[in-house]
Amino acid sequence: MSQFDRRDFQCAFAALSYLAGRRDDELLEPFAAPHLEARAFQSRLAQPERERRAEALARELARLASALEARAIR
Repeated sequence: MSQFDRRDFQCAFAALSYLAGRRDDELLEPFAAPHLEARAFQSRLAQPERERRAEALARELARLASALEARAIR
């Protein structure tokens, strides 16, 4: 499995793509076989309520920030 097939990579990619203005199917478009959890995250970013979208995005960005911080500490 390549790094591009991993859930963490795909969700981080989708979160950053969302921040850059991409929406819906565009978020996972580069992946031939999006991970099931990445698709679920994509669905959460498509919720009609702004607060729900913000919560989903914040959770994923916090996970990404923690992962980056852990790498920097090593």
